Amino acid sequence: MTSTDPQADSAACANPSVGRDQAATRPVRDVMISTPKTLPAAATAGDARTLFSNPKVLSVPLVDGASFAGLLDREDLPESATDEAPIRGFARRSVPTITPERSMQEALDLMASTETVRLVVLADDGRTLRGLLALNHDRDGFCLGS
Repeated sequence: MTSTDPQADSAACANPSVGRDQAATRPVRDVMISTPKTLPAAATAGDARTLFSNPKVLSVPLVDGASFAGLLDREDLPESATDEAPIRGFARRSVPTITPERSMQEALDLMASTETVRLVVLADDGRTLRGLLALNHDRDGFCLGS
């Protein structure tokens, strides 16, 4: 599928990607972005806007140290929020998650059932952020990253 939307095209994955069929046979740890862009839980709307100025960034995990504190999607940030406004209240804490050792088929099933294009990867402790699964723009594979 080719997009005619210039902003959508600029949101295309710049990193290598792996197709859904290839990904489905791997563990999550082999497909996740292990060092996703994050913001501290105390970040402001201005900080988030700066990160979201990159069209490739659709979602950003918030962290408190190494602990997952919420997921902020681009559309979660109200235009009316001042640059100084804390973003923690706009982020969703209750989001679907998966661990690195689970299968990508489980991740694909979870993403389909929750209609999400980003899936937070947490350590077995259920708190520590380990990575992010990111479907590419065409939804036919996953952006890979370190």
